[in-house]
Amino acid sequence: MILLSDANVLIDLGYVDGLSVLTQLGTVEVLDVVFDECCHPRQPDLPEAIAAADIQTVKVTQEWARSAHSYQTGPLSFQDALCLYYAKTYQRLLLTNEKPLRRCCQEQQVSVHGTLWIVQSIYERQLLDAKILCGWLSTLNRHNRRLPTQEVAILRKLLDC
Repeated sequence: MILLSDANVLIDLGYVDGLSVLTQLGTVEVLDVVFDECCHPRQPDLPEAIAAADIQTVKVTQEWARSAHSYQTGPLSFQDALCLYYAKTYQRLLLTNEKPLRRCCQEQQVSVHGTLWIVQSIYERQLLDAKILCGWLSTLNRHNRRLPTQEVAILRKLLDC
C-alpha cells in the first residue's frame, strides 16, 4: 500500500515523533508543494524528520498542476487539489484530516484516512504499545490539533487510555 500524506498528518506525527512508525504501515509519499507546507515555525526540525523517516518527496509536474485545477473547487487549496489528483491518478491512499479534502476524496472514490486511523492501525499491527499511543493523543490535544472529539473518545476507549 502506498500512502500519500497531506501536511497536517505529517505535522501531527511530527509532534509525537511518529513519522518513522508511519513508514511501517507502507511506503509514504509527500508532494513537494505539500512538503513545503511542513516548514512550520513550531516544528523547525520537521522537514529533516520527514526525510530521515524515508518519506519520499514527489516532484509535481506542470501537467499534474494543470490537471489538478479541475479538482480545485470550493474550499480546496491548490495543494489539496494536487493531492486529490495524484491519489486518484496513481491509486494512492490519501492521508489528511481536512474535511473538505476528505469529502472530495469520497466523491471521487479515493481512499482517504487521517491521523486517528494511523494511530488505530499502529495499535492493531502492534507496532507500538497502547500506552504510547494514548500519550500521542494527549500530545496532539495539547497542541490543539483538530481531531474529531467523538472519534478520539472511541479510540481512547479502544486503547484503554
